[in-house]
Amino acid sequence: MLDDYATNYLKSFDRLALAISGGRDSMALLHWFCQNFSKDKFFVITVHHNLRGDEGRRDRDFVVDYCKSQGVNCKVYEEDIPAFCKEGGYTVEQGARIRRRQIFATTVQDGQAQRVVTAHHAQDQVESILMHVFRGSGIRGLTGMSLDDKTILRPMLQVSREQVEEYINVNSIPYVDDSSNDSDDYTRNKLRLQILPLIRQVYGGVDNNILRLSERAKETCDYIDKNSRNYLIKQGEAFISIKVLQTDRAIATNTVINAVDEISTRVDLTQKHIDSILALIDKRSGASVNLPFALTAHRQGGFIVLSKLKSVAYSGVIEGYGDYDLGECILKISKDCVGKLRCDFDKLCGAEIRNRKDGDIFKRYKGATKNLGDYLTDIKVPKRSRENIVVLAKDNVVYALPQYEIADIVKIDNDTKNIAYMAIIPKN
Repeated sequence: MLDDYATNYLKSFDRLALAISGGRDSMALLHWFCQNFSKDKFFVITVHHNLRGDEGRRDRDFVVDYCKSQGVNCKVYEEDIPAFCKEGGYTVEQGARIRRRQIFATTVQDGQAQRVVTAHHAQDQVESILMHVFRGSGIRGLTGMSLDDKTILRPMLQVSREQVEEYINVNSIPYVDDSSNDSDDYTRNKLRLQILPLIRQVYGGVDNNILRLSERAKETCDYIDKNSRNYLIKQGEAFISIKVLQTDRAIATNTVINAVDEISTRVDLTQKHIDSILALIDKRSGASVNLPFALTAHRQGGFIVLSKLKSVAYSGVIEGYGDYDLGECILKISKDCVGKLRCDFDKLCGAEIRNRKDGDIFKRYKGATKNLGDYLTDIKVPKRSRENIVVLAKDNVVYALPQYEIADIVKIDNDTKNIAYMAIIPKN
């Protein structure tokens, strides 16, 4: 089923994970692996989305049982996609895709497998390219899905749907049908079931023509991509010089796309979004635009900064020495010298751990009293970062900003009996 190039490429990896849903295409892929690879070289991932009730559970169990019969390890992910979509503001189609991609990325990042292999074939590629075009993608959208994006490996992109069906029939491979594939509630299904059949009636060779166009677009994009890596990643943000974005437009556009890929799972950026980012070149420092999936872009001096926003809510009270949970980080209050900030521990006790609020005031150590927002402006904290600043306060009086400095009210003096050192450190 797979050509020599795809087969040899797969064999260059020591450990692979197969994303198997139980459908025809993925079962053909799993069968081919079972025939051509040692069972210790791969395992199966199946994602139960909790979207289709009994049918979804049937598909999950089908994959698990088939893997048992073949002696293949199978890892099941039980996901509440409706809740995930509600929380993130996604459509079901978007949310399911994003969550799967997150699972695949974690699988590779944690070292469980070098790649996650999917069963996307040539017709899937045609659909993806057209969806990119209809959404307003730039030239990169014409390239469609890549063979290997360093997380997902798609060895069947040169295999037609007819070849998959033939392989299934010749080898009598069992599979299950996903009834949602026949629903026109999903964008891709409308394209597959309604739009593409009409196009094929008029243009008989349209699939091959689109795939050839994709190959030419990839050649062009590969060349441009080599010259579109001039940006800096710093603390999870991408800094792109204004001078870079004022050069050739193709270079500027692809630099933005590459930078987004560095800080986030690929999102649905259209040319409209990219144009809004480039428009910041002519804006004052501090101007910003919101992008899909919690991405934002800001003008900051001579740079455009791309950020993935994470809203974190802090809570708690300083009651003693120890570690205080901040989500991905820990606020460590210690008797030992663990951080650059130190203060009078007894004065700090009772302070609330929270996010900043309107009306907060801050008197710097040996400095003037100011509105907290004015203080943050003085020390050049970008507005995008201010919502996640850790504040230790009593009422509206800020006692300490562990990321920056202490307030005068908790300074060490001749009456200090107990000293506290503070630092914010990653949990890992």
